Amino acid sequence: MIDLHNHLLPGLDDGPKDLDGSLEMARAAVAAGITTMACTPHVARKYPNQASVIRPAVAHLQDELAAAGIELEIVSGAEIAVEAIDRLGDDELRLLSLNDSGWLLLESPFEGWPVRLPKLIGELEIRGFRVLIAHPERAEAIQHNPDRLRDLVGRGALVQSNASSFLGDHGRLVKQTAELLLRNELIHVLASDAHSATWRPPGVGAGRDVAARALGVWPQDLDWMIEDGPRQILAGGVVRPPRFAPRTMTPPARPPAPAVSGERRPQRPRARR
Repeated sequence: MIDLHNHLLPGLDDGPKDLDGSLEMARAAVAAGITTMACTPHVARKYPNQASVIRPAVAHLQDELAAAGIELEIVSGAEIAVEAIDRLGDDELRLLSLNDSGWLLLESPFEGWPVRLPKLIGELEIRGFRVLIAHPERAEAIQHNPDRLRDLVGRGALVQSNASSFLGDHGRLVKQTAELLLRNELIHVLASDAHSATWRPPGVGAGRDVAARALGVWPQDLDWMIEDGPRQILAGGVVRPPRFAPRTMTPPARPPAPAVSGERRPQRPRARR
């Protein structure tokens, strides 16, 4: 499984405070079946991280993972606040994109809604970037008006939901919103948004299973959201998600009843002359 949204890097934001915390979190990710994580520290007013800090931190942590015998691949990325886009040039955005793919993980604001977001997505596409919207089910504006996402998806954006949202970890309203978005084909990727090994720990499989039940499909039907889809995003280019339509189960046709031994077949009545 591939996790496109997490806060694994130590000391950069509200993730682990030190290397030991990152290693503990990485071990938890491997135990949960994750093989690749895109490290996505916040880039916002509160955490004004830059690619010149994030990328060396990723390289250093990868060396520490290898030294500790933790078989986890990590790549560079960022969770970018919408308000930060205006101050970032194309070169910086490319370095902040997921694995240099050109896909930008944009954070959904928890309160309010950037009315210019549809236009911004179009502008970013012209500049050579595509957008993956992070956890909109936790945004108050989407909870009250889920159709806001339709325009964004129609403009080429993809949507990432937290797997923990389907588990109810963020409350009933978030869970209900996530299920509604999923049923309306407005969620394409599941990620952990993990912050530590214990508080919001890494893992996407359990959330995938619950999401599948809510949609009425088998868990493996949603594997694209945690395997092929994230892999295509990290590779760059256009990504076209499949439809995750509910599985319809049609009972088999009833076979004709066998003839009873010695039973005479009914005779047609003779026509009167």
